Amino acid sequence: MLPAVRFVRWTVLASVLVATLVSIVLAGRSPSAPQSLSSLFGGGMTDTRWGPLGASDRDMLIKVRQANLWEGPAGEQAAQRAASPAVREVGRKLGVEHAQLDASLRSVAERLGVVLPSQPSDQQKVWMDQIAEASPAGYDKTFVNLVRSAHGEVMPLVEGVRSGTQNELVRQFAIEASQFIGRHMEYLESTGLVDYALFPPSTAPAARLISIGGYHVPITLLLFAVSVIVAAAMLRGLGRSRRRGARPARPTRGEAEPRRQTPDGEPSTVTTEELIAVLNPPEPPPSASKSPPTAKIPRPRGTPDRRRPRDRRPPKLRRTSGDRGW
Repeated sequence: MLPAVRFVRWTVLASVLVATLVSIVLAGRSPSAPQSLSSLFGGGMTDTRWGPLGASDRDMLIKVRQANLWEGPAGEQAAQRAASPAVREVGRKLGVEHAQLDASLRSVAERLGVVLPSQPSDQQKVWMDQIAEASPAGYDKTFVNLVRSAHGEVMPLVEGVRSGTQNELVRQFAIEASQFIGRHMEYLESTGLVDYALFPPSTAPAARLISIGGYHVPITLLLFAVSVIVAAAMLRGLGRSRRRGARPARPTRGEAEPRRQTPDGEPSTVTTEELIAVLNPPEPPPSASKSPPTAKIPRPRGTPDRRRPRDRRPPKLRRTSGDRGW
């Protein structure tokens, strides 16, 4: 195989793996990402008086708690700093309602024995800093778009748990949280500052198709599986090309084809030269023991041939013209 082709194949393979790794890391930093692999596949079930409590149920409670820890303070800050009266009113409502939702959440988590975090995630802290450091002219738009984007990421997680959980208490809270999140999205969109082009495209249909145990698996899991299949196919093709290049070249026309050997060491095929040699065997060379043939010596005229028997009959008399009286 040519070195250029080998370089292109390995470059494409490395690009696919790097892109997949980056997408998984970015998805893990999303508020709707699972906390563990067990939650991704619906494991870690615990029996409670309200029904089985799965890992996806606990993840949903943790994510909503982290959303309350940063969206509530961000709304209270917007109620003080926003330039638009509409944005200030939206911020006030978000601060009050997130406090109400957080109180209900802590009550549910206490009865289920779920430990909740005490601070938002690293990404959410970055968003809080971006809002706090925004200029007065761009503060309203920055606040509205970041908070609206965060609500849009948590909503599929809450709806997925609501549709698949077996725990009655978690289902009731998911219904309540879904109502709060939907109402907050309406508040933010009513300001007219939401830039929908900044949001990633919707993956809700794909998430419903690959739902596992009530938790909507991120689309990056499917991307990872596809990349593994592509990488395996490329490696297999690379191995085949190497084996093909290692095979001996086939003889050209007129050349004797090499004889193939069986495991016992005997030829498995008969070549054309061997077949011709069998059909037309060469003449044997003259033997050294035989004497060369002698030349035939001519016999003188009148010398009897001794090889023939001698004719002993009397010779016939020739008749003449004077012998008519006989």
